[in-house]
Amino acid sequence: MSKQAVPLLCFFFFLTLSPAAAAQSAAQDPIPAGYELLYQGNFGGTYDHFRALLEREPDSLAAAYGVLSALYHHDLQDAAVQKEFEQRAEALIQKAGKRYSRNKRDAEAHFYLAQMHGVRAAYRYQYRNSLWGAARDGIKSKKYSDGFIKLYPDRADAYIALGLYNYYVDLAPSFVKVLRILLFLPGGSRSEGLKQLEHAAREGELWAPQAQLELIQIYGWLEGRVEDALRLAEELQGKYPENPELRFRLARLYTSPMLEAYRLAARQYATILERHQQGHPHYKAEDRYTALLGLARVRNRQGRLEEAVAALTPVVDAAVQKPQWVLPRFLLRRADYRAWLNDPRAGDDARRILAQKQWKRWHGDAKQLLRRIEKRRASGEAARYAELLPGHRLVVEQRWEEAAQFYQRKLQQHPGDWQVRYRLAWLAFARGRLEQAAAAFSRILRGKSREMPDWVRASSLLYLARVHDLQGEREQAVKLYEKIVDDYEDLSAHQSAQLGLITPYRRVKLAVR
Repeated sequence: MSKQAVPLLCFFFFLTLSPAAAAQSAAQDPIPAGYELLYQGNFGGTYDHFRALLEREPDSLAAAYGVLSALYHHDLQDAAVQKEFEQRAEALIQKAGKRYSRNKRDAEAHFYLAQMHGVRAAYRYQYRNSLWGAARDGIKSKKYSDGFIKLYPDRADAYIALGLYNYYVDLAPSFVKVLRILLFLPGGSRSEGLKQLEHAAREGELWAPQAQLELIQIYGWLEGRVEDALRLAEELQGKYPENPELRFRLARLYTSPMLEAYRLAARQYATILERHQQGHPHYKAEDRYTALLGLARVRNRQGRLEEAVAALTPVVDAAVQKPQWVLPRFLLRRADYRAWLNDPRAGDDARRILAQKQWKRWHGDAKQLLRRIEKRRASGEAARYAELLPGHRLVVEQRWEEAAQFYQRKLQQHPGDWQVRYRLAWLAFARGRLEQAAAAFSRILRGKSREMPDWVRASSLLYLARVHDLQGEREQAVKLYEKIVDDYEDLSAHQSAQLGLITPYRRVKLAVR
């Protein structure tokens, strides 16, 4: 799971409205009507609705927060949208703060102070990479939420911000070292936070589905309750089938390591692309680009790197200028995929980013990627990886015997090669032959050769830890996850290990659909 999928100090605010509440209130109250538009996926309509309401009622905190909700679900990677969000967020906090300082019984001001600091914490962490700013806002959100709930315990929507704080702050030390010591964050409680979110999901006056979306994230990635996450996600999508955000959520959930339902994920991304091509008003250009990146990631997981590159290339060839983030991100991703295909053009994509001053924010990533590309090519690591891709595809397709035969032939051609050994161990794990997999990964980890790629060692530790989890040996699993977190921060296994520290790995088989 990427930082964008689960920013662990983010308060994932997706403001929504339950259908029942909408039917009862939309005709009389423009606030629920605006959230109904948002929940349907009409983000532009939501923005226009709340903006017009705010112009009529400039002192309405609810209308101002509605505008921010629409912006938060627009393309916040765009610099102009970020600027408007920041200005409106600060103005709302100042306005609510002045009202609250004059009258501590001003329930509306109190409520929106709690919510606004929570959503700005999420924004600062995810889009400004400001851990300190996010933590300060998070503390304020907790303080205002605690105070509000003491006065108004029956307002279920207020439990969302508090539940998110309690849940994620309790987990934070697993993800950000010494965070609470440095920032003196008030303690949280994972179990209490989960109960508060579940209460909001059941009883929320306007935002029950918002809490349900938070629970999809938590159940699916952090609690090991993938079946519950799927149930909630599919129920919401059934009610609001043309909300692109719900399709993105489902696609990411299908790619989780407990499911690896890549065909189902690809189907969601393909539907988003189809809706955009058909001109559906809820599916914007940025949705198309995000879906293409997601589809390319799925093809990479399936070992179909040529198809991953093909998904990205039309956008690169079109030299898309807006949104600004599109072209540099597509170039970085294509460079990485091309590198693993041992394509000599891989470095060209990274150098193209470095040649553009307006892409300065991506220069660091491009330089780091270029160094990795050159190292892989020089060592022969990329060539061997590309040579083994047909076997990777066979494993994902569960064509076990063909995969075994393929890897055995490669082992005869390259006796002792670490990547071949790793793929044979991975095959045993995928087939459910846990004892065989554990022995194979252990042999790899006993190897001391400098020729072994770091990712092979880190991934071997990860899968050995997962074997221990599947066998009920949690203590041994945790030790291996901790080693990955401590020693391999720059590799993809690092984030998987962080999740492993929080919840034991398990496998979930989906019914054929």
